Amino acid sequence: MAVYKIVVLFVLAAFTTANCQVSQGGAHTDQGGPHQVQGPRNTFIGSDALGVQNPTNWTTCDITTDPKISCHDCNTRLICKPVGGILKICRDPMRPYCNNGICSAIPSAGCA
Repeated sequence: MAVYKIVVLFVLAAFTTANCQVSQGGAHTDQGGPHQVQGPRNTFIGSDALGVQNPTNWTTCDITTDPKISCHDCNTRLICKPVGGILKICRDPMRPYCNNGICSAIPSAGCA
């Protein structure tokens, strides 16, 4: 008899929960049609009108042997990832040099 009471309570709880759920969002309406181009984006593809190098270039590096962060040259950092290396130019005029993998105001010994 106790099992039947539990089953009846469970069924009643299920019906009550199903009836209390609120529909979210309402009817689907048109939201303006296809995507509209909103003008040119300021992206770097190769180089821009000023001849500035792409700020994020990929290169090869081996994360097992190369340090994770190092200098590629006097003004470019190399950040080694499992998928390859990212070259980042030191663009801050106050810190234009790469020194131990960090943009710095002081050039490294090989760049001084």
